[in-house]
Amino acid sequence: MHLYRICPEKFLENYSGLGAGYRDGARWNSAGLPVLYFALSPATALLEMANYLPSPRLVPLSYRLGIYEIADDTTLENITYQQLPEDWAQFPYPASTQKLGDEWLNKCSSLGLVVPSTAVSAGLEQIVVLNPNHPAITGISLRESLSELFNKRSFSGI
Repeated sequence: MHLYRICPEKFLENYSGLGAGYRDGARWNSAGLPVLYFALSPATALLEMANYLPSPRLVPLSYRLGIYEIADDTTLENITYQQLPEDWAQFPYPASTQKLGDEWLNKCSSLGLVVPSTAVSAGLEQIVVLNPNHPAITGISLRESLSELFNKRSFSGI
C-alpha cells in the first residue's frame, strides 16, 4: 500500500511524530500525542497542504512529496463519513475528533486510522493517521521523493 505526504525534505524519513501536530495538536490528536498524517493519494496530499498555504506558489523549495510503502496486510482501522461527529470538519479542530484520535492512539491497536479528509467535501477522499508508537511503524519506508509538486501549468493565472 502506498501513502503520501508533503513535508520539508529533512523530515521525510522522520517517523517520530514529534512535529507540529505533537506540539500544537491537530484534527485527530491532542497536543502531546505523537502522530503522523499521510494521504491515500498524491492529489489528496496536495489538497491537504493547501489548508496551510494561501497559494501553491508559496510552497517552500525544501518541500517534497514523499511516496511511502507499508505492507498490504498492515492493520488499519477506519472511521467512515457516517461515523463522524457533526463538527468533524470545523476549524479550529474540534475536541470531538481529537478525542476519537486520542482514544485510538492510546489504545495502540493498529498502525493506522483511515479517516475522511476535510480537504475534499463530504469526506470523499481519505487520509491515514499513523501511530508512531505502534510496533509496525518500523515497516514504513520512503520509496521516492519528488521535488516538483505541481505541473508547471498549474495555477499559472495566480
